[in-house]
Amino acid sequence: MIATSTQGGIEPTRLLYYEDSYLKEFRAKVLAVQQLDKEWRIVLDQTAFYPMGGGQPSDKGRIKGLNGDAIVKDVRIEHQLVVHFADEITGKLGQGEEVLGILDWNLRYSLMRNHTLAHLMAEAIRRATGLTEEVVSSGLDVDKARLDTAREGSLGPMIPDIQEIANNVIKENRPVEVKMMPRKEAEERVARFHESLKTLPSHVEKVRVIEIKEWHACACGGTHVKSTGEIGGAEVLKRMSKGKGVERIEFRAKTS
Repeated sequence: MIATSTQGGIEPTRLLYYEDSYLKEFRAKVLAVQQLDKEWRIVLDQTAFYPMGGGQPSDKGRIKGLNGDAIVKDVRIEHQLVVHFADEITGKLGQGEEVLGILDWNLRYSLMRNHTLAHLMAEAIRRATGLTEEVVSSGLDVDKARLDTAREGSLGPMIPDIQEIANNVIKENRPVEVKMMPRKEAEERVARFHESLKTLPSHVEKVRVIEIKEWHACACGGTHVKSTGEIGGAEVLKRMSKGKGVERIEFRAKTS
């Protein structure tokens, strides 16, 4: 286990993807390199690699040093440290060395588009049904996303309307804004869009809110595009019942 700041070791990782989700490359300093259970664990002082969480998969890519190269296969947060996992390191990466991080941009951008679309679709479902549908679960991947909503009855007959509403908002090219705000202000803001902070730990006092301008807002730590137009288009792939009172729809961002 890599030492944490609370143990007098490494300081928390600076999260560059919070500051700019469009970073494709970045410079950083290696704070620790360890080999455990046949895989390498690399910690940098700062990173643009998104660690798995909030329903969003981690980024992939490369970490290149002067004499070493690692293919990043997974990224996770452990005790406020972002840990980059690699099966092997070609050459050597040394502690204190400056390295270049390179994201798999096609993967990242696909995730960004689908993630923003998932936020947009939550409200599209509500508009189509005329009900304040509660999103009880969600998931995200490079080629699709899903929402599970609490409702009685099938969403099937409303799928054409949901898709049309979503595509209209995409065509409007609404700005997607990232805001940090006090918890009380965030609670009031997301409530306007039928969302809540009930799943957010009570000790969190500053909340990161993603808002599709005057359409939808919720607390989110993921990466997003800057405007709905970047999504391209919305395509509903299928719907299914997940048991009594829960409906799932799967959809994807597509190039229009």
